[in-house]
Amino acid sequence: MDPFRHVGEVLRYMQQNYANPKALNYYQNNTWHHISTESFILQVKHLAMGLISLGLKKGEKVGLLAESSPHWTIADTAIMIAGGVSVPLFGNISDEHFNFEAKLTGLRTIIVAGDKQWELLNRNRELFDSVINLEQISHDNATFQYEGVLRLGEVLDREQPDLFDKLIDNIHPEDEAAIIFTSGSTGVPKGAVHTHGNLVGIAHADAFSWDAVHDRYLSLLPLAHIFARSLNLIMLTWGISIYYWNDLKALKEVCQEIQPTTMIVVPRILEKLYTNVLARIKEASFFKKIIGLWGFHLANQEDDSLFKKLCHPIADKMVYSAFRNILGGKMRVIISGGAHLNTHLNHFFLNVGFPLYEGWGLTEGSTITVNQPVKRKVGTIGLPLGDLKVKISDEGEILVHGPTVMKGYYSNPEATARAIDADGWLYTGDKGEIDKEGFVTITGRIKEFYKMSNGEFVTPIPIEMALCKSHLIDRAVVIAEDRDYVTCLLFPDFDQLRHLKALENKSDLSDEEFLNSNFIKHEIEDLIINLNKHVDNWEEIQKYHVIMDHPTIEGGELTPTMKIKREVIEEKYHHLIDEMYLEEAA
Repeated sequence: MDPFRHVGEVLRYMQQNYANPKALNYYQNNTWHHISTESFILQVKHLAMGLISLGLKKGEKVGLLAESSPHWTIADTAIMIAGGVSVPLFGNISDEHFNFEAKLTGLRTIIVAGDKQWELLNRNRELFDSVINLEQISHDNATFQYEGVLRLGEVLDREQPDLFDKLIDNIHPEDEAAIIFTSGSTGVPKGAVHTHGNLVGIAHADAFSWDAVHDRYLSLLPLAHIFARSLNLIMLTWGISIYYWNDLKALKEVCQEIQPTTMIVVPRILEKLYTNVLARIKEASFFKKIIGLWGFHLANQEDDSLFKKLCHPIADKMVYSAFRNILGGKMRVIISGGAHLNTHLNHFFLNVGFPLYEGWGLTEGSTITVNQPVKRKVGTIGLPLGDLKVKISDEGEILVHGPTVMKGYYSNPEATARAIDADGWLYTGDKGEIDKEGFVTITGRIKEFYKMSNGEFVTPIPIEMALCKSHLIDRAVVIAEDRDYVTCLLFPDFDQLRHLKALENKSDLSDEEFLNSNFIKHEIEDLIINLNKHVDNWEEIQKYHVIMDHPTIEGGELTPTMKIKREVIEEKYHHLIDEMYLEEAA
């Protein structure tokens, strides 16, 4: 497959090569609904022309505030084909960030679907002149209904039958296509401007032998995020059936129903899968518990000993096959990205037979590297895709060059100049290494460190990752900036905590009482003692505090992509942090 120049060429390629009756699929009213390739292209055509009938001009921004669905993809594609610029927005961001993003990009038209999304829109309705309802049910604040805009497009199509082809012919690779906002974990979100050429830059790359006949892609992550959006476009390009699903709590049920072959995940999904299955094994009958724990212990061994090789076929038949069936039993590609995947967890899933491949990307550069079936090295983020190039700066920063690198930050030339140099290299902010075979490894963040009051520097992420290896800990936040010593806030994994409570015959205790018990205190103290053996002496954790409330997106402690907002966490729990430094203050 030759490289594409713009989204219009992808649409034409689909039209010429595929006739899939289940190209895009969504679940509604307890049943699956299917949209064929032909219907998808026709709806894109009529919506694009409907938007033009409503007055959309080339380069005009259109907001897209909706859950992932076929209609999200239709709307996104139609905006870009019509010459507009798609601005995806998360439905769970704060009103402050929503206002900022809408005003910065000058949004006057927005397309909306989903309960949370409508609630957010209704609180900020005055920002927009036109609201298009993407759903079948009516909404009072909608200026136009989806079906109504399609009918406008049909009328224009009959009046100007050549217009749609002219729209595609007039698209240039350098035309702005989308503005995708960064998570805002380090302050105000920035809008990464992606051209048509950026979005299709790796659509032709076939690292996984995509099969339009047999593959089924389960879309789990928000399409407003570059990672999910990139894979969504690749699946369209290769004619693979896409099943959109927004309820992670029912992951097992949907996987067993549709038996997907491909999905992308963030590490948190894998961590939850691991702990939940282990908890079920511990609660099983005596015989199943013994066999299950033996299989888990074997899979947790990273070395390939003779004993492991001899026992693996038995464990595979008795334990691992059942584990794989949780995800439908047909998986052949699971790509993990969005955050670092614990290397031990990576080994575990490979040992039980999951086809897991860790990759890496960022809002400013889309998907950049990924491990592949014949080119995999656990602990790395893989090799560059397509025509992308990666190198390491003198300061140890990973730099990226190639077709997916953004045009720049919208209306922010200063930030753009800091991010992209004169030769087009994107400064990612990640520290890394490249081995002799070209595999890239991330070793930390260039700017994510604390300077202590004694002049020493502490890099929090490796310490936090080490703490979260404990199944008791869901998240950890290290405190050290301008301090004499290091402390941390610990957010427990309550699902695992309750399973452990049952195993210890402590179900009569509340979660808070159990967390304050000597048993848990010893577990956490042992964890910290072991961690302190492997860090420099100034990095050793001296004190900690367990937080009973989970950080949330709605509470402002997490970004829409589930990254910790450190400043918000430190401000919210400043009184607990201050308590850990009372002696220092005295």
